[in-house]
Amino acid sequence: MSNNNKKIIIILFVIFLILGGIFLFGEKSYAIDWQNFKAQNLKEVQNNISLNKEIRYKYNLAIAYANLGEINNSQKTLDEIEDKFGKKEFKKVIYPYIKQINYKFADSINKNSDRIIINNNSSELLELNYAAFYYLIFENYSRSSFYFKEVVKRDPENIWALNYLAGNYIMLEEFDKAESYLIKADNMKNNKFTNLLYGYIYYEKGNYIKAFAKLSQTGDLLKEKVFQ
Repeated sequence: MSNNNKKIIIILFVIFLILGGIFLFGEKSYAIDWQNFKAQNLKEVQNNISLNKEIRYKYNLAIAYANLGEINNSQKTLDEIEDKFGKKEFKKVIYPYIKQINYKFADSINKNSDRIIINNNSSELLELNYAAFYYLIFENYSRSSFYFKEVVKRDPENIWALNYLAGNYIMLEEFDKAESYLIKADNMKNNKFTNLLYGYIYYEKGNYIKAFAKLSQTGDLLKEKVFQ
């Protein structure tokens, strides 16, 4: 084998390694270990901590639960925050972080654009979750949808983010958009949350038989104040 051919093979091998690294590890660079994040924050809320920290850690915990599909636990944790501190205090503690996140994505928000440079880090994914759930809590479904779409771009296999995004569009009465995201979630894994949201859509469209069929598959989720 000639030296030139060897060089070509080496170059191709290096390119393969680089591209292989992108394909094999690219998506994982966005990933958050939600189980570990949940455990960390569960531990923190059991300590004797300040009001501000308790709100932050419990909000972290609610987000972790949501991303693990523990919808009831997420909702209960958010209810605990509201019952103990009220939305005004919650906003006072959390909004400074949201303000920084809004500033970071200001150009895309103002232009209503999907063209955002995606950075390969889990901290950005956490920021987007922080903002998405914050605006959902305060019923700004359009802004929440913007952030959930960015979450889905970075974490496309997260069926729970797809469900919450669909839920936002249900609240905005954009049922076709909502259903398009539910189809993606349902194709990944049949779950109670997707069935609940399908039930809402069918009910609103007047298809009560389909609505009943889907809602009958939601178990205890129907009892919770999810998107109500």
